[in-house]
Amino acid sequence: MFPNDDAEQERLDIIHHTYLLLLNGELHMAPIVPEPTRILDIGTGTGIWAIDAGERYPDAEVIGTDLSPIQPAWVPPNVHFQIDDAESEWTWAKESFDMIHIRHLSGAIKDWDALLKEVYKNLKPGGWVDLSEYDMHLFSDDGTYHEGLGLYKFYDLVNQAAAESGRVFNIAGSLKASIEAAGFINVHQEMRKIPVGTWPADQKQKTMGAYILLTAESAFDAFGMRLLTNFHGMEVTEVNKLVNSAKKDVHDRRIHSYSKHHLYWAQKPLP
Repeated sequence: MFPNDDAEQERLDIIHHTYLLLLNGELHMAPIVPEPTRILDIGTGTGIWAIDAGERYPDAEVIGTDLSPIQPAWVPPNVHFQIDDAESEWTWAKESFDMIHIRHLSGAIKDWDALLKEVYKNLKPGGWVDLSEYDMHLFSDDGTYHEGLGLYKFYDLVNQAAAESGRVFNIAGSLKASIEAAGFINVHQEMRKIPVGTWPADQKQKTMGAYILLTAESAFDAFGMRLLTNFHGMEVTEVNKLVNSAKKDVHDRRIHSYSKHHLYWAQKPLP
């Protein structure tokens, strides 16, 4: 749903650094013991997570896959990238990965049940899936994010357009059932909030919010324009007006909005 231009690649890298803050410097929630020997990163984007994983686990082979060849050429020797469609038939040797990592594929995956079944097949017994997705809407605990805002209207219309396109963004909070249906055990789910903007008093939260603010404007332009003109019948000038209103709202520190990020980790049972 997003372009792969320089702005989008920068956005992906900033999101990675935001997650490092969210996870207190960790790359994943799954308790990998012993250290993994083979890791797969689905939808690797710029490859930044896979590269960090390769440096964190120098004895492991780390493979990142994506539809677009936007990954760097110079990477750790144990990191490799392949062009691959996660929704096509997987050709890996079954039960060959210790961990499979998935992050921010909402809107890109049509059949999560099928994807998670493939993940299950390709994990070693005892291996872990580590999955992070976000709700495509914002929230507030004090009512400062509400229906009267251009920001609220923007997200509401984007979700309508996404549904009209056949892509659904708001699956993040409901993936536990699909993970369990695929056969996983020890299924964990945790929701964490990431602020939008620099309104929090807490310094860590403020930094995360500043990172998200850096990504918000280019993201609004990228997926907002495409979805709302192609699938919701809006004119370019109309979308620009809405996007500008949304941008104004994310910079308003009186609006205490945040996004919900759902973290899942689950294990394939031993025989």
